Amino acid sequence: MRAARTRCNRDFGAAQEVARAGLRAQQQVAQLQGELEQLERVTALLTSVGEEAQQFAQRQVEELVTRGLQVIFGSELSFHVVQSTRANASSVEFVIRSQYADRAVDTPVLEARGGGMAVVVAFMLRLVVLLLTPGTRKILFLDESFAHVSKEYETRLAEFLREGTEKSPVQVVLVTHSDAYGDLADRRYRLIQHGGITTVEGQPEEQDAAD
Repeated sequence: MRAARTRCNRDFGAAQEVARAGLRAQQQVAQLQGELEQLERVTALLTSVGEEAQQFAQRQVEELVTRGLQVIFGSELSFHVVQSTRANASSVEFVIRSQYADRAVDTPVLEARGGGMAVVVAFMLRLVVLLLTPGTRKILFLDESFAHVSKEYETRLAEFLREGTEKSPVQVVLVTHSDAYGDLADRRYRLIQHGGITTVEGQPEEQDAAD
């Protein structure tokens, strides 16, 4: 009986690990799908305008995303939109270029996973689409969008977000478990759940008094 119980416990533990791995895989698939959708939106935006306007829009996209990459991850990185024609069909590829002493290496955005780079690019492309699309409300709701960004880059990412909201008409509402972003926010609310009841700390009047 002891041996059988040991085997059952071992099998139960293995089953739990498989379930956790499956959940992580589902989360990764959902994240990749979201990033892919942002790339498709930018492609549609670029192909919907004339050639001259398209070149201007492309430069804006490349400059903004490159600025973010360099502020957060390092000056050796840049973002590029590579347009080409294959079999009489136009295609657009988004790459992150790493500049080394003797060469430059282009990596497709969805394959650039180090430090959460693809997550950050997806956010910046979302910001670009918002800024370049007329008639849209300039507000972004982000629910744990930077959960996969390495902790070492959180402070620089928070500073970039702060800079972006100060220099553009965009407002960002971010849900996060990290204190790095809240420290630079205009408003900060903490949601605490206890005994099935959720309370909110940092009501508007409390925040205004603190200001």
